[in-house]
Amino acid sequence: MNKNSSILTDIKREFQKDNMINKLIMINLGVYLFVNILGVLFFLIKGQADALSPLINWVSVPAEIKQLAIQPWSIVTYMFLHEGFFHILFNMLWLFWIGRILQDYLGVKKIFPIYFWGGIAGALLYIIAYNIFPVFDSVVNVSYALGASAGVAAIIIATATLLPDYAIRLLFLGNIKLKWLALAFVLMDVISIKGGNAGGHIAHLGGALLGFLFIKQLQNG
Repeated sequence: MNKNSSILTDIKREFQKDNMINKLIMINLGVYLFVNILGVLFFLIKGQADALSPLINWVSVPAEIKQLAIQPWSIVTYMFLHEGFFHILFNMLWLFWIGRILQDYLGVKKIFPIYFWGGIAGALLYIIAYNIFPVFDSVVNVSYALGASAGVAAIIIATATLLPDYAIRLLFLGNIKLKWLALAFVLMDVISIKGGNAGGHIAHLGGALLGFLFIKQLQNG
């Protein structure tokens, strides 16, 4: 009992600290654990591995505009939702590694707006693309997006825009300036659109654009 109380106290204390990066990571991890534990309970009760899919879709952002009108909150909730372990792992690692650099230089108060509006921009670009490009006509009615990737992309590109010559050390690659890392990040998303996760890569680009514009507008006063 004392151990449980200590853990809860530590989590509460950490959340009260003036560190938005840690708060975002904790929120995403909390939602991930809640959804997956709920999924296990649904599986044990109903015997179906995908029994939670309707609920997941209800908080994921749909590409179809009419469906979005029915669930407008999803344009916000989707950016805190993950299903796959590696999906949330890499998003949170990038958020931690790059986000703390941005937080150190820009301050705590700017982090959430960049993440939040990056997520919104990613969702909007994803929706627009799926409704204007013919290649998506056959899947627009059944396509949903989820994950923090657009918000994280906004953080990454914002950091590279603010500190283009800041170098970080990567395993096997050595020191790399953020401007080259950001360029590789964007180019990989553009090239990968024709792959199996077009919506995700398009959303990344929306978030990246927002991160770039946010810093440019900030620099212009």
